[in-house]
Amino acid sequence: MWTMLEGFEHLSSQELDALMEAPVLITVLIGAADGNLDRDERHWSDRLVQVKTYSKPQYVTAYYKVVAENFLQKVDQAIAALPEGVEERSALIKSKLEALNPVLAKLEGHLGATLYKSYVGLAAETAKASGGVFRIGAISAAEYQWIELPMLTPIEMPVGDADTEEED
Repeated sequence: MWTMLEGFEHLSSQELDALMEAPVLITVLIGAADGNLDRDERHWSDRLVQVKTYSKPQYVTAYYKVVAENFLQKVDQAIAALPEGVEERSALIKSKLEALNPVLAKLEGHLGATLYKSYVGLAAETAKASGGVFRIGAISAAEYQWIELPMLTPIEMPVGDADTEEED
């Protein structure tokens, strides 16, 4: 199904699988940075992914429609398959996300930049999902170290596309 996504056709099945897994890994990395992915973090990240299925731009919408299918089940499966210890789990996720850099670089500039921006947004919103008052001051120190996804190389919007960039 995802092999039909516009802008992703030239990627291998392993590269596509890695991109599809990225939002799940980001949710686990940020949400469970304090040792526990709580109910609020789970449901908020699921809502965020669901919202991205009808946001713009259209090519990212199609990507998130695939990602959103059984999202919480995918999160549960990832947690079960990853190490229980926070440090070991975080290191493994960091490594998996780092491996996305060459894949994201293969994407057309606007698509790569939009996906990168959506990943950082998902990380930030997952971190804010639990704690604080009205989600203000909710980001823990454990989450804060990962919130900008430092393992990913930032991808800037290509020059000339900034005027046409659509909010996601």
